[in-house]
Amino acid sequence: MNWIEISVAADGEAAEAVSELFNRLNARPDGQGGAVTEVGGFDPVGEDHHPTVVVKTYLSSDDPAAGETQRQIEEGLWFLGRLYPLGEPHVRALKDEDWANTWKASYKPLRVGRFLIIPSWERETVTPSPGEMPIILDPGMAFGTGLHPSTQLCLLGMDGVIGPGQRVLDAGCGSGILSIAAARLGATQIDGFDIDPIAMAATKENATLNDLPTAINVVTSAGPDDRLPFWALDGVRRTWDVILVNILPHIITALLDQGLANYLAPGGRMLLAGIIEEREADVRSYLDGRGLTVTRRLAQGDWVSLTVQGDQVIPGIN
Repeated sequence: MNWIEISVAADGEAAEAVSELFNRLNARPDGQGGAVTEVGGFDPVGEDHHPTVVVKTYLSSDDPAAGETQRQIEEGLWFLGRLYPLGEPHVRALKDEDWANTWKASYKPLRVGRFLIIPSWERETVTPSPGEMPIILDPGMAFGTGLHPSTQLCLLGMDGVIGPGQRVLDAGCGSGILSIAAARLGATQIDGFDIDPIAMAATKENATLNDLPTAINVVTSAGPDDRLPFWALDGVRRTWDVILVNILPHIITALLDQGLANYLAPGGRMLLAGIIEEREADVRSYLDGRGLTVTRRLAQGDWVSLTVQGDQVIPGIN
C-alpha cells in the first residue's frame, strides 16, 4: 500500500487546531489516519519560545476517496491559515515501509512541568528524571497531546491542586492526558467523560498504556434519566474534590449554568482552561456572579487557566 503524506508547520498553539482538522477529516478505525505531530525535542514550559511543530496526516492512495479528502484538508488548512500562522502544506508520496517509519519518527518526548509525556514505543528508551512523572500516550490519538497551551496550563495547574486520595472529574477527557496526570498525582477516584466516543476509547487505551486500566472510570452515559447532567455519572449523584474543565469559554459557562459547581465536595476546586485571554474578563464575571473565587491564575501566550474555589451551593440542581 502507498500513502500520501500531508504536513504543515505550526507553533504549539496552532498545532492543536490542525490536529483536530486532520482527525475530523481523516480519522480511520484502524488508527492509520488522524494526525501525528513532530515536536523539536523537549520543550520546557515557561520559556518564551514555542517548540518546532510539524503536524502530519496520511491518506491511503488506494482509497477512492483520498482525492476528495485531500481537497477538504487543503481547504481546511487555507481557512486555518487565516486564523493562525501556518506554513505552506507539503504533500509527498510514501511507500508502506516509509510510512511506518515516519509515523514513529514524528513523535518526541515532551516535558511539561514535572510531567514527561512519552510516545508509547519510546517508553523503554526514555527514563524520567528524578521527580518527573511519566505519561505514556499513543500518538495515534492526537487530541490532547500536550502541545496546546491550554493543556499545558492544566498540567501545571493540577500540580499542587490534586493530591493523594482525592476524587477528580475530567470533563471533556479527550486523550485522557489529564486523567492520567491526576492518577500520577495520587488521585484515587478519577471519572472521565467526553461527548466523542473516539475520545473515550482513547482515554481507555492510554490508561491501559500507563498501567491504569481500573484507575480511570470512563463514562459513556449519564444514566437512564436523560435529565441528569453528565457528571451525575451512571445515574448516581457524586461529588469531586477537583473538577477539570479544559474546554472553550462558552461551554464552561454553560456547564456552570447547569450547576457543575454543585458537584464540588466541600473545599473543592475547579481548574478551568481553554480560556483565551480576551474572554477572561467574561469568565471571571460569570464566576463572581455565582459566588466562585479565583485563587490562582496561570497564563501562556494568549491562553489562561483559572483555579476556582467556592463552598456556596448554586440553586437549581438537587
